[in-house]
Amino acid sequence: MTMPTYQECMKPTLDVLSDGNEHHIREIDEHVAAFFNLTSEERQQTLSSGMVLTYRSRTNWARCYLKKAGLIKSVKRGVLQLTPEGQKFMRENPDAEVNDAVLMRFQSFKQFIGARNANHKHGTEPEPAVHGEDTPDVVFEKAYDQINSALADELINEMQQLSPKQFERLIMELLKTIGYGVDGEVKVTQQSRDSGIDGIISEDKLGFSKIFVQIKQYSPKHKVSRPDLQGFIGAIAGKDGKGLFVTLSDFSSDARDYASAQNLVLLNGQTIANLMIEHNFGVSVKRNYAIKTLDSDLFAELAD
Repeated sequence: MTMPTYQECMKPTLDVLSDGNEHHIREIDEHVAAFFNLTSEERQQTLSSGMVLTYRSRTNWARCYLKKAGLIKSVKRGVLQLTPEGQKFMRENPDAEVNDAVLMRFQSFKQFIGARNANHKHGTEPEPAVHGEDTPDVVFEKAYDQINSALADELINEMQQLSPKQFERLIMELLKTIGYGVDGEVKVTQQSRDSGIDGIISEDKLGFSKIFVQIKQYSPKHKVSRPDLQGFIGAIAGKDGKGLFVTLSDFSSDARDYASAQNLVLLNGQTIANLMIEHNFGVSVKRNYAIKTLDSDLFAELAD
């Protein structure tokens, strides 16, 4: 049996979830492997890095793309379920093939692909990362962006599983990793005395400039509004410091306008995840790829 592609893994993944129940990714992987009659040897086949099973890598990307299309969702760590849109799709297309072209019918998937296709022209249809007409450099960069996008989604999902106090600790440790704090230290305020302030950091190593932090986990559906920010501004008024408001969800446009006028810095879930990836916080490096180019100066010197 030829190893299935990630696109070929999409339909059997949806088939497992078509009963409307919650299913663990291990169960889904096992179903996909059985569906394609993978042998024990094929199930042990790894990518060139030797660290990831090939078929699991492909089922993982199938799930990633199905999530981006809005057909499946994570209900808790490692557990998936069809969304209402996914249920509707399976009712109407029980035997249809599922691939990237089919997923392009869904606006959320088109936005996901389009946001990472920096080279597609205005008015043209965005395309998945790997495209035959692209140069290897372009393909690599697009794939890199999509890998990080998927990782950011995973990080946000993990942060949603934390308690509010755990999330506060994570954010303060992230800020410390980025370089804020007094001699590398940050302070988490006492819950009973915080008055809307969840942490205090310093902008420099000597601690001259204080930054007061409010951290709200909030669900993705709960956008931080202007009154939330006004309450925080009131809490730090007269304290001779700047403000940083952090949420795992997002901010309303009115809140962003107000924050800009008040010189208040905002961090949402996507920005937090991107900072974690950039500073290797909560993530590990799976493999490094060195992209090399010709040293023209060396050959020019040799030619002289």
